[in-house]
Amino acid sequence: MKPIGISEFCNFTFLSGVTYSPDGETLAFVASNAKLEQNKYESSIYVLKNGQTRRLTTGGKERGFVFQDNETILFMGNREEDKTPSLKSHLYRISLNGGEAEKYITFPIPVQKVLPLKNGDLVVEATAMPGYETLYKGSPALAEKFLKEQKDNEDYQVLTRNPWWWNGGTYIKDYYTALFYYNCKKGMLSRLTPEGFEASASKVSADGRYLYFFGKEVRAKENYDETGFYRMDLKTGKTDTIIQANPELFPFTYDLGTDFILLAAVRPAHGTNTNPDFYKVDYDTLEVRKYADWGESIGSTVGSDIRYGGGTKLKMDGNVCYFISTIFDAAYLYKLEDGEISRVIDKEGSVDCFDVANGKLVLNALWDMKGAELYDEKCRCLTAFNKAALRNKYTAIPEKITFMTGSAPENMHEIHGFILKPMRYDESKTYPVILDIHGGPKTVYGEVYYHEMQYWAGKGYFVIFCNPTGSDGRGNDFMDIRGKYGTVDYEDIMAFADEALRRYPQMDPERFYETGGSYGGFMTNWIIGHTNRFKACASQRSISNWFSFYGVSDIGTLFAEDQCASTPWNDPEKLWWHSPLKYADQVKTPTLFIHSEEDYRCPIDQGYQMYTALLAHGVKTRLVQFKGENHDLSRSGKPKHRVRRLQEITEWFENA
Repeated sequence: MKPIGISEFCNFTFLSGVTYSPDGETLAFVASNAKLEQNKYESSIYVLKNGQTRRLTTGGKERGFVFQDNETILFMGNREEDKTPSLKSHLYRISLNGGEAEKYITFPIPVQKVLPLKNGDLVVEATAMPGYETLYKGSPALAEKFLKEQKDNEDYQVLTRNPWWWNGGTYIKDYYTALFYYNCKKGMLSRLTPEGFEASASKVSADGRYLYFFGKEVRAKENYDETGFYRMDLKTGKTDTIIQANPELFPFTYDLGTDFILLAAVRPAHGTNTNPDFYKVDYDTLEVRKYADWGESIGSTVGSDIRYGGGTKLKMDGNVCYFISTIFDAAYLYKLEDGEISRVIDKEGSVDCFDVANGKLVLNALWDMKGAELYDEKCRCLTAFNKAALRNKYTAIPEKITFMTGSAPENMHEIHGFILKPMRYDESKTYPVILDIHGGPKTVYGEVYYHEMQYWAGKGYFVIFCNPTGSDGRGNDFMDIRGKYGTVDYEDIMAFADEALRRYPQMDPERFYETGGSYGGFMTNWIIGHTNRFKACASQRSISNWFSFYGVSDIGTLFAEDQCASTPWNDPEKLWWHSPLKYADQVKTPTLFIHSEEDYRCPIDQGYQMYTALLAHGVKTRLVQFKGENHDLSRSGKPKHRVRRLQEITEWFENA
């Protein structure tokens, strides 16, 4: 048995986007791999039929697709490797029966998504540029003028909206998403939504008659309460408003049934992270009414670093709604039928995405401390992509611990945590310990494979992690820590550390280390200002100063105000009280800071400020910044950068 290597996340195949063909006879999905030497990811579309899995595309860049019919798949790409600047985007078509993909349509504007219609035409989600709203008509002269203007102004960014950038992307400029109709016979796009109206999450009804979508007018300041939910008749163009800018019933996600729409909606009683309930929208009258209480999240928030890509988390099959939800420490599949919710798959781990056709289910899941595979509704494995990834490798099995904690009898609550034992564990010896804190804070740790943790366990560390107050999976009241950052959550984490040390005298409190990213990075910054119990810490993609975060993050204005229950003007003392930078003069712990230059979620100035503060107070510190990376460095960053990040953290602990 050997320890897992620092780069062996590259041994895994990451599955995503599992989708049934319209007749339910064929499965298609995306399989991705991290290529260390090439320092990139390659993705291909695979199909599964009659128990046989085969690769369908070979370009290495196919991450999204849609079935055009039972035998044909469409996907966006650029196999021509265009070198000259262009606004064009290419749609390819490939037969499930074999052969090479062929270029099907070249659109004159950037297209993100296509929805095939029964008549062979398409609904298209594409980028619109103010001042050049007619680019979709395909005028070469207008496109050339636009590109020249971009070239002439490449040294400038003019900001007119907030947010003005988005993590993992770039400056938004004034661009927005519009909906178009593509007539395949005429080879023409025509506009469906008006100029200055931003649309998203478009879907076509099963009968092909209606187009459903969210939308709002483009404004200088983002206001989510202004988003509406709409239905457009594709024959007449008539658009009906289902919900218009109603903050008491704000659309969260939805899917289409045979005779009604199922809408998951939130009430903002617990802020922007409020969990949804289910609402039913009558197909004919568009009347909205409460259908079922839920109050938990939709989708998996179970953390892992062996994923790449997404997939379906809620879908109607007839009048039954299937959905993924995170409950306590795992993500399960549920169904809602006749107003009643029941669990369909009762297995610890994470159902990451799924599809359903005529009652037949397929799930992409992280189960049994292994890499992702596809499973049927009886949890029988259908693929073997990751069968050999951990062969002869040590895998530490999480030991779950639960305990009660609270500052007073009236606020006692249960905390769930996990212990990974070091490789070649011997009860007569003592071992160093790493406490790992998750992001979010509305996410969870669970019983799934986490490469960085397994790497540390293989190197002889205990690795411990928990789900403190603020985590997902336990309803709105538990996750709601607005205005409480650094209080009950910090107390829970420290209580968990105490409990782990109490249960395992083999843990050496003199060799106790801590790390975390995003919210976990915030908490790392908070910890070093409030305790000296750790020998060394590593803060990743963190928040240190809510004042400066408020103005520069892609979620800063909304998130900072919501989560801190204050602004720089109405309660500046409270905003500063929750800022770890306030307590930097009390830090004694050697601390490493990891940050990405293109992290627009927790911008790099947050790391700079804590790093500078520690230097000013004579504390041992180091900051490592990664070019060309964003907030997702540890999960989908370039493979060599992921290795370097993990190496930096590990060596920081080893040399402390």
